[in-house]
This record gives sequence, C-alpha cells and structure tokens, in this order.
Amino acid sequence: MDTPSEKRATPRTVLYQVVRFERTAAEPSRPEDDPTQGIGRDISPEGASLLTDCPLHQGEVVKLHVPIESELASVPVFSQVKWTQRTRNGFRVGLQFLA
Repeated sequence: MDTPSEKRATPRTVLYQVVRFERTAAEPSRPEDDPTQGIGRDISPEGASLLTDCPLHQGEVVKLHVPIESELASVPVFSQVKWTQRTRNGFRVGLQFLA
C-alpha cells in the first residue's frame, strides 16, 4: 500500500511548531468552535503535514499561516488537503501549497 511519504517529490524539513489555519468554506454541520490549529510535522516548498483535532477533508482548501523564523510572524498560504489519516488523538493531514 502506498503511504503519503512515498509520494513526496522533494525532501521535507522538520517543523514542530503550532500552525494556525482558516477553513475557506464553512460546512453547515461544522461547529463554530472547531479547532483551527495544529502541530506542524514537516514542510517543503510544495506542501506540509500537520497533526490536528480538526477533521479536514481531502480536497478542502485552507488558508495556512506558516510560522517564519520570528515567532511573532507567519506567512499566509492557501493549501489543499491531499490526504487525511486518523490518529489516536485526531488527524494527520497532508497539504499541498497552491500557487
């Protein structure tokens, strides 16, 4: 069985930081208090993965706030959910940055 790591086109860098995101399309059944952050796992020029409690869905577009060197700043990047894996404590999500 293919795993997401086998499909990577470029090497990723470890990113163990809190990453905020905004969902771009509200779902009618989505509670208002859905978490909008996760822990970044890794990042590359093409995408990133993170752990979150938020049930993101394949194909969904999110506005990801990628932290930069300064802890006080982030760069907003639109990203598409490419895959989601359920974990013991939530979800691991693979994101592809959109141009």
